[in-house]
Amino acid sequence: MNQQDEIQNIEAKSREEAMKKFKILVVGQLISSIGSGLTDFGLAIYVLALTGSVTATSIVAICAFLPSILLAPVGGVLADHYDRRVMMILGELLSGLGLVICLVSIMSGKPSLAVICVGVGVSSLFRALMEPAFKVTITDSLSEEDFAKAGGMVQIANNAKLLISPAIAGLLLQITTVSTLIIIDILTFFTTVITIAVVKKGMVTKGTEGAGLSFRREMKEGIATIRGKSGIVAMIVIMTIVVFCLGFVQILSKPLILAFAGETELGILTTVSALGMMAGSIIISCMKSAKSYVRMLSLGLLGCGIFFALMGVKENLFLIAIFGFMMFVFMPAVQIGAEVLIRKNLANEVQGRAFGLIGFITQLGYIFAYILSGALSDYFFEPFMGGNSLWAIKIGKVIGVGAGRGIALLILIAGMVLAIVGILVSRLKSVKTLEGGMSKNETITKSCPKRL
Repeated sequence: MNQQDEIQNIEAKSREEAMKKFKILVVGQLISSIGSGLTDFGLAIYVLALTGSVTATSIVAICAFLPSILLAPVGGVLADHYDRRVMMILGELLSGLGLVICLVSIMSGKPSLAVICVGVGVSSLFRALMEPAFKVTITDSLSEEDFAKAGGMVQIANNAKLLISPAIAGLLLQITTVSTLIIIDILTFFTTVITIAVVKKGMVTKGTEGAGLSFRREMKEGIATIRGKSGIVAMIVIMTIVVFCLGFVQILSKPLILAFAGETELGILTTVSALGMMAGSIIISCMKSAKSYVRMLSLGLLGCGIFFALMGVKENLFLIAIFGFMMFVFMPAVQIGAEVLIRKNLANEVQGRAFGLIGFITQLGYIFAYILSGALSDYFFEPFMGGNSLWAIKIGKVIGVGAGRGIALLILIAGMVLAIVGILVSRLKSVKTLEGGMSKNETITKSCPKRL
């Protein structure tokens, strides 16, 4: 055996060992995701029963969503400056404090919606500080060839809250209360912390060197790194549009189904869709390596958009279930393709703050979608499809008329936009340049504008 073979064997063993440790982290993430899903499901039902208001339930959902968006850049800066595994441990434990606030309010006998909102907000806040650190751990721990596989594994763990948690929570709520679900969620945090502590030893973390922490300076470096490559800027714009379109399906899918079916059917369709996401994640995690991540992203967007649009064509539960499943099969390709392209083109030292900023910008697409989807469906598309205009009659011959068909038209349009974006991605030169990644000697300074 020559020296080159020995080096390759050593690299293969090192790569295998790193993947084993990462799998332990993913198991912890899976357990945490299931716990979070129990709380999300239980609190939504509890608040709805407590207030009888869908608006109140939405307010709680926004309180659980906004902090993680607004503070993602801060979490990114901290992830680049401090030990990322310590950040993950602290994020998990402190996130549990928010759930304790919710638990105390619920068990007090005089539950307060305001206190529950504060609790979920605090929990979301500290999760925002943890998630960038977890994302960058993929880069810290694994070789570039394993990025897509690791991304698929993370998607499987994150999707557990959509697939496993609702079924478990529904069964538990038949014999216990929402307090039990929150307690279980809190306990899963300790399980996650243990898994992080187990793999922490021997795993390299690449935080920023230097004693001083200047949020202003480091945020400038993160912004400059993103602006330094036109391909990354293009990816941010693309993913913001994607998130915006997907926000419509999140809000509009429920009223679309409930316009001609019941809650039981809606629950079944939700599970079927989650199975599609799980199937797509498993397929990608089993891949050795992707030949082209641009192609993966493009095909993912095209497939996702086509089946998204088809969901609005007919009032048929079986067809919607198939289209919903297939839409979510393509979703992991979109998420993983975009993430790997960005990851390959960012210096490790700035990935935390860069991913934090990117998450902040792209997730704003959800906020705009949440605001616009209700207004557009209630005040334009539903009245339009309920009218007698020539265009409404022509469109109605294809997708039907009556309650919910305006929502169906809006979903159809959003899906078509997503498919068009998928076609454009494969033609953008700036995005294609991301395929090669950074050269080994490329530094932060080289990727930043000189003035910064």
